[in-house]
Amino acid sequence: MTLSIRARLTAWYSLVVVAVLVAGAAAVALAQERLALGRLDAELQRLMLTLEGVVRTEFGKGLDLQGAADEASSEVLAPDRTLVLMRETGAVLALWGRPLPASWLPRTNATGLETISLGKKRFRAFSRSVTYKQHRYEAAVVASLDGLESDQRELMLALGIGVFVALGVAAVGGWIVGRQSLRPLTDLAGQAASITERDTSARLRHSQVDDELGRFADAFNAVLDRLATALDGQRQFMADASHELRTPVSVVRTTAQVTLARDARSEHDYRESLCIVEEQSARLARLVDAMFLLSRGEAAGIPVSREPLYLDDLVGECARALRVVAGQCGVELRTSGDEAVQASADGGLLRQMVSNLVENAIRHARPDGVVTVVVKRTTTGATIRITDDGSGIPPEQQDRIFDRFVRLDTRSGGAGLGLPIARWIAEAHGGTLVLEFSSASGSCFTVTLPA
Repeated sequence: MTLSIRARLTAWYSLVVVAVLVAGAAAVALAQERLALGRLDAELQRLMLTLEGVVRTEFGKGLDLQGAADEASSEVLAPDRTLVLMRETGAVLALWGRPLPASWLPRTNATGLETISLGKKRFRAFSRSVTYKQHRYEAAVVASLDGLESDQRELMLALGIGVFVALGVAAVGGWIVGRQSLRPLTDLAGQAASITERDTSARLRHSQVDDELGRFADAFNAVLDRLATALDGQRQFMADASHELRTPVSVVRTTAQVTLARDARSEHDYRESLCIVEEQSARLARLVDAMFLLSRGEAAGIPVSREPLYLDDLVGECARALRVVAGQCGVELRTSGDEAVQASADGGLLRQMVSNLVENAIRHARPDGVVTVVVKRTTTGATIRITDDGSGIPPEQQDRIFDRFVRLDTRSGGAGLGLPIARWIAEAHGGTLVLEFSSASGSCFTVTLPA
């Protein structure tokens, strides 16, 4: 089962809070234990100094070691502590104060603090080996750790209760904060679910444009803008295609209806009708092929198979094939430029691109005019420049010539797809196709291909 973002935020928030609190509680407990143990050690050291001072005083009165120990046991009173005086041989001189649960004596020549266990209880002991004039003895002060351990347990219990209370508060607070923080995202999801393809103008609305959700809404709206542009383009393409297909289909249908309107016609009438049908069918085939190629190309459905080739040879082949068309229009087709211009490209697609551009130039050249195709090698690749000497393209139309189904000269018989297909082929090879210039003396299209 996948948890919601709100639940995950609450869980992570609670875990982080608990981890911080547990770490803090552990640090507090450790610090408290060390401070309490330090205070107890200081108290044992002070009690040891008091005991040594009393014993020295008794030595000053002329008492021996046993007498000094007896006097010290009656003068130094510490009911909650255990005091021990012992000879170097291990014989006990005096032991008074709080009884120990088991027999224990300090080690000979032992000096310092230590924690000892007697039965099930733990004690803190401070032992010293004392030498005063001719007297040598062992002294020890022992304190029970019951009070410290009881305080530690109470502190841990309080900290544990505090951690659980904080966990509950953090979980509730995290749930509320997550709910409030994610409410705008829920609203955006509802808005996005209501957007359909019928209304491409709908966009996400968010009041805070500078926060993360505002930037998300802007990015999503940008995606919607691109999708709307693509959808509108697709609809326009379908409308334009329907318009272009309607004319030849209508001509074929009308021709057939007129031919079949009479029971008998001459051979000449039938041949004329079939010629019209063949001409319009060829136009339909060219139009459908161009539309199919352009649609697949824009949808990345046509793989570009690259192979080494020479651009000058490819342009020469296209020119030889189109010189017949140019001759019928009274146009001279010339080729020039560098030789052995190498490129890695799809030969079939490049031939179609060059043919489309040259045919376009032939159709718009002046009668008895000239179309020139120049291939040049550059530092970054190669260029192909196609120039005609026609009347040029009006400035207000120059931005539309690469749009689909745009025909500035309806007498040319084209479908307005040659230039869009040529530009797509150039861009599919990582290059560009631009209108370099156009004036009353002619136009020039330049193809740039990378090395």
